[in-house]
Amino acid sequence: MELPAKDVSKRETPFSFGHPDRLFAYIDQNMPAFMESLIQICEVPAPTFLEEKRGRYFASLFQNMGTPETDAAGNIIIPLSRNGKPHVVLSAHLDTVFPFDSIKVERQNSMLRAPGISDDSAGLAALLLIARAFCQTGLPATGSLTLLATVGEEGLGNLRGARHYFDNHGDTVDYFISLDGSDAVRLVTVGLASKRIRIILRGPGGHSWGDAGTVNPIHVAGELLSRINRLALPSRPKTSINVGIISGGTSINTIPNEMFMDVDMRSEGAESLRWLDQYVQNALKEIADAHSAITAEIKVVGERPSGSVSPDHPLVLKAVAANHKSGLDAKLETGSTDSNIPFSLGIPAVTIGVGGESGKIHTPEEWYDVTGAEAGLKRTALLLMQLLSNVS
Repeated sequence: MELPAKDVSKRETPFSFGHPDRLFAYIDQNMPAFMESLIQICEVPAPTFLEEKRGRYFASLFQNMGTPETDAAGNIIIPLSRNGKPHVVLSAHLDTVFPFDSIKVERQNSMLRAPGISDDSAGLAALLLIARAFCQTGLPATGSLTLLATVGEEGLGNLRGARHYFDNHGDTVDYFISLDGSDAVRLVTVGLASKRIRIILRGPGGHSWGDAGTVNPIHVAGELLSRINRLALPSRPKTSINVGIISGGTSINTIPNEMFMDVDMRSEGAESLRWLDQYVQNALKEIADAHSAITAEIKVVGERPSGSVSPDHPLVLKAVAANHKSGLDAKLETGSTDSNIPFSLGIPAVTIGVGGESGKIHTPEEWYDVTGAEAGLKRTALLLMQLLSNVS
């Protein structure tokens, strides 16, 4: 799902930085508070479409920093400073892929284990720490900084929070930065196009013995799965297809009258994605036409637009420079994040990692090691200072 990383670790950067010692000292001194906030945020469940409880809790953490607002989509918007242009939005997402009613973080020294602890509880905790750091040490006198916690970033959320924000405020945004994941070296500058569909097959149904021979929608689905499994996909542009959910039927001895499967298609190239989508549609039609008692339906359940920001755009150059100043390499990559929306609108954007290390993302065994996270946090604060001050 990602382009080969473009390594810019050796690129010379055209910016000279000062030494915001007070800001950096605050981050260093408050890493224990960062961990505590991270644990508390993660333990408030926030499945996609059910982010309200975490949103309320997160907003409550900013009562003395700006005036938190909740928009119609459920996003939390915190205007931290309002000093004209440029307007910078720093974002992280509220939702997780997990439907759990309760979450308990396991802590062992710097290691934290819990579903969603990195993606994206760490991003939310970083928003909080950076906001506190700026409020204590001072923001640049120029520029406006808005913190944004979005809903619907994961899965079938279809980036609805980011879409809503940019539908209503896009014309005011000069730079968008999304904090997502832990890898501070990774700078996402290209948005991965994707289309997600639900394929529904229906038939007459019946008893597995008494109506033996009646066409079975699940068996018919197997024919489509076989074609998908044999499909040769291009490696350049990288293209993928995944059937992530299959469901249907009522009992083991019943021929189901309906089943569905959810299909995720992605590509680095819009044309390849269109080709893949058409292939699936054509294959489904051929298979359904071969079984007169079967009807097929396709519902689009999600589409993420593609787009990018130039590697030579000032935002990217400053992000790379901030990484280097913080002792971090920088690699430009492709990803599917909230930045897809501003990318598609031509608004300069980048998705960056919080810092530290993580693994087992999108599994119940997800973990996050805070060791070294201060480098990424300082990098983000430094980048914000450079953008707000409009330093070139």
